[in-house]
Order: sequence, then structure tokens, then C-alpha cells
Amino acid sequence: MKIFIITFIAFVAAISNGYTMSLKEAISEALNNNLTLLIENNNLDIAKEDLFQSKANFLPSIALTGTISETDTTDIKLQSGVKTSDSSLNGSSKSIILSQSIFSGFARTYDLVASKSNYDLQKLNLEKNKQDITLQTIEAYYNLLFLKKTYEAYAENFSNVNQRLEATKKEFEVGLLSKTDVAQAESFMNSAKINMLNSKVNYDNAVNLFNDLIGTESGELSFSNTPVNLPLNFSEFKERVIINNLAIQMAKLNVDIKKAHVGYARSAYYPKVDLTATKTEFDESSSIIDSGTNEEVSATLTWPIFNSGKSISNVRKAKEAQNSYLIILQKTQIDTLTLAKKIWKQSEISKDQIIAAESSYEASSTAYEGTVIEQKVGERTVLDVLNAQQTLLNSEIELINQRKNKEIIKSQVFYLMGDLTIENMRSL
Repeated sequence: MKIFIITFIAFVAAISNGYTMSLKEAISEALNNNLTLLIENNNLDIAKEDLFQSKANFLPSIALTGTISETDTTDIKLQSGVKTSDSSLNGSSKSIILSQSIFSGFARTYDLVASKSNYDLQKLNLEKNKQDITLQTIEAYYNLLFLKKTYEAYAENFSNVNQRLEATKKEFEVGLLSKTDVAQAESFMNSAKINMLNSKVNYDNAVNLFNDLIGTESGELSFSNTPVNLPLNFSEFKERVIINNLAIQMAKLNVDIKKAHVGYARSAYYPKVDLTATKTEFDESSSIIDSGTNEEVSATLTWPIFNSGKSISNVRKAKEAQNSYLIILQKTQIDTLTLAKKIWKQSEISKDQIIAAESSYEASSTAYEGTVIEQKVGERTVLDVLNAQQTLLNSEIELINQRKNKEIIKSQVFYLMGDLTIENMRSL
């Protein structure tokens, strides 16, 4: 039987007549079913409320109060020694209090800056989690395709080697081949069986991991090139990474937050001015006054002079935190650009690797077909055929592997630029 040849056309074709899940559908399922994204959405809502509260601190507050009191006075005796009758007062009052912080040592301003930066940080964190999941799904999708094709290739190879062994035994029985030829064929058959079983285990594990990632049964998958256009050169790629990489942007926002915390800590040094306006209406407040209205406006200045050094300590602590995040930012930039260089290099090399793998496959295919013909006319041994068949199998699997790697590397390039979204991956 002719060996099962895994060509690129077969790799691209639909695997079966059943439901086939495209890469875009797999990504959508993963994003819809991922629990981490639900948590991050809640965190974003919390950050939004924190921002609202920071803005609300600039608005005045209004309070409405009311009191009712009952006072009984007995055994009243004047200074002259004369006793008077008992008195009973039922007083009530209603007050409206308007208060506004005029100056708080810039505490509210820095709190607003920190809340705004934290809200932006949570939005980036949500987007980064989405792109993390997208990249994981792409890698799992292509890896599952690769392992499925690998298993199919090893299974077909095992079938062919087993048939070759049976043919060798028959030729041995009629004296055309030696016992050594049979032993060699059996050795190749056992090796092919081990490869098939190992590839089946790897494939089954990949199926389970992929289904867990997308949160549903995958069904059949189909290979397609990710329709994205890479940057023209490394300079363009590097510039887009520096500007748009989500990890770098998040590190910058963390620095902004810590910088605002320094300003907030310093605000404890400054005076605070509060303005309060009160209007009170009262009834029967005394035996002399039956009712009245009282209006009062007051300004309060508070200036902390000494608080056991806590303010200075808080400022030092905030500065140290800021310095730590400045170092984290620098490290994030260095690590990201180092990774970008590596990924870009792999992207360039992958083109040559695919060309080499295609050439190796074509050469191995030609060599195998020639070896089979030569073996039939007695110029080659069974061992030669089995070796050629194994070489062809290896070249087929390597070709699939290189095509898979190319698509994953392309996705990693866009991930580093912060652009790995379904919208940027047209018609997957």
C-alpha cells in the first residue's frame, strides 16, 4: 500500500463532514467562557466606582437635620428665695447644612489622578487578559492540529510497516528474503507502534487541554493561515512594541499611580480649609423666645504641625514604592524588547525553515518512491525501504511543524504589539 502522504493540501482541507470549528470561533468561545475575564470585568466596574467617588469628593455635601426635645423644670427658686411655678418646654428645630472643602492640600486632586490611572490600568489589564487568552487559544489550536496530523501519520505509518512485515514474512517463506530481513521489519514495526501510541497520548492530552481552554467540545479543526500583515521591518515592529505593548503601558500606569500616592502623602503637610453654611429654624427654644431663624457661615482652617513623624514616613514610603515601580517599568521594557528581538528573528528564520522543510519533504518523497522501485528489482533491501519510509515520515511531520510554528510566531508578533484581537485577524 502506498504510504499515507501528508501534504499541505490535505493539511488545509476540512478534516471531516462534521462540525468544524474555525480559529475565530475557538477564540470567541474561549473569551466568552473564561472565568478570569468575568473577574476582570468586575474589577473594572469597581475601579469605575472608585473614579466616580474621587470626582464626587470635589462636590459639596448637603445635610438636613431635625430635633425635637421636651424639657420639664421643677422646684424653681429665684435668688430672692421666692419659688416659681414649674415650666415645661417642647422645643424643635430644623437645620440645613451645606459644607464644602475649599482646599485639602491637593489630596483630592492626587486621589482623582490615582483613581483615573487605576481605571485605565484595569481597562488595559482586561484587554491584556483577552489577548493572553487569544494567544493561548491560537497556540493550542495549531498545536492540536499538529498533534492530530502527527498521530494520523504515525497510525498510517504503523499500518504500512505492519503490511510490509507481513509481506516480508511471506517472501522469507518462499526463500526470497532472509531471517535478518524479517527481524529488521519486526523491529521497525515495534518502533512504529511505539511512536503511534505515544502520539495518541499526546493528541488526547492536547484535546483535553484545548477543550478546557475554550470551555466546550472542540469538534474538528481546520488549518488556515492567519490573515495578518506583519510589520515591514524590525524598526517598525520595535516602535509599535514600545508604544502599544500592553505590559509596558500597564507598567507606566503603575508608576503614575505611585507618583500620585507620593503627592497624596505630601498633602498632609498643607493646611485644609472647609466652608460650612447652616440655616436653622427653631420653635419654643426658651420661655422668652417662641421661634426664630438662625443662619451661620463658618470657615475652618486646619494645619497639622506635628503628628509624630507619620507624614514624613508616609512620604518616604510612597517614594520607595514609586522607585520600585520605576525599576519594574525599566525591567518590563528591557524584557519585552529582548523578547521582541527573539520573536522577530524567529519570524524571519521561519520563512527559510519552511522552504527547507518543503525541499526535504520533496526529496524524501522522491527517494522513498525510488527505493521501493529498486527494492522490487532486487537492488535495495527491505531495510532500505523501511529507512526511506521513516525518513519520509519525519520530513512530513517536520513540514507540518514548521507551518504550525510560522502561524504561532505571527500571532506572537501581534501580541507583543498589543494588537492580537479578532478584529485585527480578518476573516479567520
